[in-house]
Parts: sequence; C-alpha cells; structure tokens
Amino acid sequence: MQYGIIPDAEALAKCAWCQGTIQEFEDVIDLGAKLKADIDLSEYESHCIELELVSEKKSVCMLVTASDSEAKKDGDDGMFLLCSEGCGQNLKDILEKEVTAGPLFESIRYDLR
Repeated sequence: MQYGIIPDAEALAKCAWCQGTIQEFEDVIDLGAKLKADIDLSEYESHCIELELVSEKKSVCMLVTASDSEAKKDGDDGMFLLCSEGCGQNLKDILEKEVTAGPLFESIRYDLR
C-alpha cells in the first residue's frame, strides 16, 4: 500500500470514499482502523495521508490519530471520515479486503458519530 501526505483541510472536508464535500457542522460517519504492529506512521500523527488501496484501484484519505486522542485510546490508529452510511459501508467492505490482503491494517471499526 502506498501513501503520501495531503493537506489536512482538504482531506477533512471530503468524504474518504466518494470525495463529496462534508460541511463543517454536518454529521459524519467515521471508520476507525488499527494498523498492523510493524507499521509506524507516528511521523504523520494528526495529519492526513492518502492511501492507495491494494484491493481496489482507488485512493482514500486517512487521518493518522494523535497519541493522546480519544480515537487512539479507543484503539484506532487511523480514521476515515464519511458523508453517509452508504459510503461507510462501501469503504468498510473494501477495507475488510485490505485486512486480509494488504500489509497495513489489522482491523477496522465502523461507527456513526
């Protein structure tokens, strides 16, 4: 899986799946991801990175959680922001493939927040 830094404001204003705009006060769905033990993204903490998915020819934006964040305390190393349950389910399905086929994710968690 390939990744690169993208501007945080750009990533946080778009749905990770469909790239649709997420308004500032709009409810969002988040999908949390736990990374495999040998993956260290600490240099990207609190920033957004673009990930090239192994199982799909698509890239998505992920926020790398800060070590003192609630998300990190909940076990999430990365968070994906989504505009709808449909987009959340689509990304969840793809990331489940990434867990079994890809080198980055150990598990995912899907919540409406």
